[in-house]
Amino acid sequence: AAVAAATDGRGADVALELVGSGAALGLGFKLLRPGGVLSSIGVHTEPQFPFSPVDAYDKNLTYRSGRCPARRYMQQLLPLVAGKAWPFTDIISHRMPLQQGVEAYRMFAERREGVIKVVLDPWIE
Repeated sequence: AAVAAATDGRGADVALELVGSGAALGLGFKLLRPGGVLSSIGVHTEPQFPFSPVDAYDKNLTYRSGRCPARRYMQQLLPLVAGKAWPFTDIISHRMPLQQGVEAYRMFAERREGVIKVVLDPWIE
């Protein structure tokens, strides 16, 4: 309702899906205006896609998907993180030992225990 109100019912020009959730991708699709752009860098592992090629065609959607080039931006972003320019740690929901990496990935994939972002720390037990 908020997007429709902000755009006089037209819908968003662009929607970004960044978490790998089919529900988030479906919501992005729903909020887009005809001819809008849906960009996804989330890692989707669900067997079903939230919209069909026919749905995308009918909406005249531009769909872009790919990996986030995080390493490319590391030199720019590291000083921001180190300088605490924003509360980046707010997205970290779990810290786990590196030895529990497999379990951390499993927890993230299954979206258990309110997981948002897991930091694997090789120095904690």
